Amino acid sequence: MRLGVRVIAVLAVSFFLAAPSAYAQGYLTPSLGVVFGNPSARGQADFVLDVGWLSRLEPLGFELDVMYAPSFFGTQGPYGENGVTTYMANVIVAGGGARGGRFGAGRRTAIRPYLSGGVGVMHEVVTTPVIADKISNNDLGVNLGVGVMAFTSRSIGVRGDVRYFRDLIDTQSGNTTNIDFGAFHFWRASVGFILAF
Repeated sequence: MRLGVRVIAVLAVSFFLAAPSAYAQGYLTPSLGVVFGNPSARGQADFVLDVGWLSRLEPLGFELDVMYAPSFFGTQGPYGENGVTTYMANVIVAGGGARGGRFGAGRRTAIRPYLSGGVGVMHEVVTTPVIADKISNNDLGVNLGVGVMAFTSRSIGVRGDVRYFRDLIDTQSGNTTNIDFGAFHFWRASVGFILAF
């Protein structure tokens, strides 16, 4: 059984590393980041995973951005275990496409700047010894980011991203639109490796 799993793993890795970018449309990007821009976001690390599709010639693409920020509200004090998780469905508008491939594969180093934004779910959780102070919210949220993808080979690259998140919660009794852009928000900066397939 273990031998079979190893063989499948080696074949999968070989497939991803050997996939020519001229035919590749999808990508997977695990990243590390940091959250800031909110009094509660004390520069804690977060984990990001992006799965997406971007045409090799056209500027439009789509991706799913998932972030988990443990101890978002601090590791000590009255907050106990806490964290923020986001699930965002985004549209990407990218520049730098080339005839040689989706990421400009005709050049030695391909660089593709992009603008990305979309909607999704923001999950905030805080567990405290006081039951009345526990928080567990699933809110509709939006995000908008800019970044750059840089490839030095046909299927491996790096990505840098700065992104703004805000939830859409009605916290004002007189708001008839049920949208309050003054609610929970933060920034995230992240860097990761891209595996194109």
